[in-house]
Amino acid sequence: MNNLKFFAYQVLLSFMGIANDILFREFIYKLEFTYNRLIPVLIETSINLALLFFVFKLYFALKTTKLRYKVLLHIAAFIVGAIFVGLAFSGFMEA
Repeated sequence: MNNLKFFAYQVLLSFMGIANDILFREFIYKLEFTYNRLIPVLIETSINLALLFFVFKLYFALKTTKLRYKVLLHIAAFIVGAIFVGLAFSGFMEA
């Protein structure tokens, strides 16, 4: 049961991390440097640091599972999260 809960949280965190990158992509990844990009960079960085904090909190909270199984679950959760992002943003990216 702990592994299933860990997997579900990892899917959610992966989904949020990829969606965060997609939403801030047009503001941050431009070729020219302007000071208007500083605020979105700070917002995206703070969101990514919060997500990373929760990922590490999940890793250390699940003490009964070996690290290799946690890594495998995280890789599988990342793939599932990427699929969910693709389904969720398929109409958004076309517009």
